[in-house]
Amino acid sequence: MLTRRGLLATTMATPILATPILATPALAQGEWRPDKPIRVIVPYTPGAINDILARLVAEKMQEVLGQPGLVENRPGASGSLGIAAAAQAAPDGHTIAVCNTANLCMNPFLFANTGYDPQKDLSPICVSVRLMNALAVRADGPIRDLRDLIARAKAAPGQLSYASSGAGSSPHLAAELLKHQAGLEVVHVPYRGSSPGMIDLIGGRVDFSIDNLPNVLAQVESGKVRALAVTGGERDPTMPSVPTFQEAGLPGYEMYVWFGFVGPGTLPPRIRDALGAGITRIVQGEETREKLRRAGATLWPQDSARFSSLLGTELTKWGTVIRSAGLKVE
Repeated sequence: MLTRRGLLATTMATPILATPILATPALAQGEWRPDKPIRVIVPYTPGAINDILARLVAEKMQEVLGQPGLVENRPGASGSLGIAAAAQAAPDGHTIAVCNTANLCMNPFLFANTGYDPQKDLSPICVSVRLMNALAVRADGPIRDLRDLIARAKAAPGQLSYASSGAGSSPHLAAELLKHQAGLEVVHVPYRGSSPGMIDLIGGRVDFSIDNLPNVLAQVESGKVRALAVTGGERDPTMPSVPTFQEAGLPGYEMYVWFGFVGPGTLPPRIRDALGAGITRIVQGEETREKLRRAGATLWPQDSARFSSLLGTELTKWGTVIRSAGLKVE
């Protein structure tokens, strides 16, 4: 998962208390307000973008919603355990979870039982940010661009290998989408996180890697890897010379990893909408927006209705890719 050293200190189940202020919370009169601290479940270990987003939101909850945030890290099953806990929580607005593309739209097809149906057991509150992945090869290696990679993979089916940060991770599925759309047969080598996979890429033990863009950027800047393409629909301003997959020769390829918040499926709409409005106000604040940018994320606010539509589209997309590849995670 994506990490940025020194950005935020992280602890397990840590209350995030905003500095006391005199102004009243910025909610419309008659709008729902929490009457106790809001538990924000992070379904991963501390330090990743999910955790960063949760803590940045939680530290401003007192100011915007009138109650402090309490961040609780509950990792396990590629994020499924924490999301299942949110689905089973009381629908009173005092327990929510950070969600992303993987734990909502990929895990249901990868695991035999996640403990939740993303469209029935969860209430989409809002989407806050998104980021791209990037395709990388060794800087001094023979592969020069995406067309070259595809040609080599087709000339030697099953001979090229790629690293990901773990089975079922967004980088893994980004590569599976590449395989699906380009008709490739390449070997997946999963690692426990980004760093060991990047080490093996640089060392020539795997042929290419897809990873969160900030992780790739750090190695590009060091001169150790070459970025061939980014997965978004437009170039990323941090690497403006790197084309999108579509520009590089694979029409129709586009993928973002988005991050947002969900609550229990029976969460009343007035509570859901108040939480969504409050969270969106927080992430749009100048200080929070800048910290998220430094973590590699781009602001991408989507309300509950748009989130629900996005969920349906992404479930269809990733269900097709995962079934086609025959992927399962034990």
